[in-house]
Amino acid sequence: MNIKKVCLMLAIFLIIPAKAQELSPIIKIYPFAAADAYLIKWQWITSLDYKKISDWAKTYHCTVNNDDAPLIDNTAWFVSKYGSQLVFENLDDVKYFLHINFVTFDNPDKTTIDALCFINCNNMIVKKLSFKEMTGKNSRIIIEIGREYIVNKTLNVEFKEYSSAGGFFGVWDVILSKEDILPENIAESKSQTKEKPLKQLTQPLVKPKK
Repeated sequence: MNIKKVCLMLAIFLIIPAKAQELSPIIKIYPFAAADAYLIKWQWITSLDYKKISDWAKTYHCTVNNDDAPLIDNTAWFVSKYGSQLVFENLDDVKYFLHINFVTFDNPDKTTIDALCFINCNNMIVKKLSFKEMTGKNSRIIIEIGREYIVNKTLNVEFKEYSSAGGFFGVWDVILSKEDILPENIAESKSQTKEKPLKQLTQPLVKPKK
């Protein structure tokens, strides 16, 4: 094999992975893993696994639904009434889709919980949900992100809860993509922080008054 053929094959080998990565529709994944302690700085109040969420739901006489595909780790973080945030940087001037996988329940309308969650992008309300709407059909909310929501290549997303104390809205994961449909399966992403998993909850969830 001559030198020209070797160089050509090497160039193809280097270009194909780069092109594949460039064409990938998924821009950013926030897996909301237990070890993602950086979320505390963005006012996410606590991390719970499925078992702990299920135990909490039982105090309100409802059942929590399973974590949804494509990213399943059975761990969620909960929204603060002071506003929990996520930041997406280095974005292009194109349309995106924000996929939010909420914790949902079988019969939230039968609980005594009176809580609202507003989702803001660039300080503009893009979605409003009540706790009583957090059924399986709203487990994955898809929000179209137009150019008006991106400032200086940055998308700031705020989850603001209006309730007695906060902590009623949980999120399994958030994915920013160029497509409104996600792959059937995404491998669990590693934590974006090197910190060890939290040993204590930053704030307990609200229990019903007796």
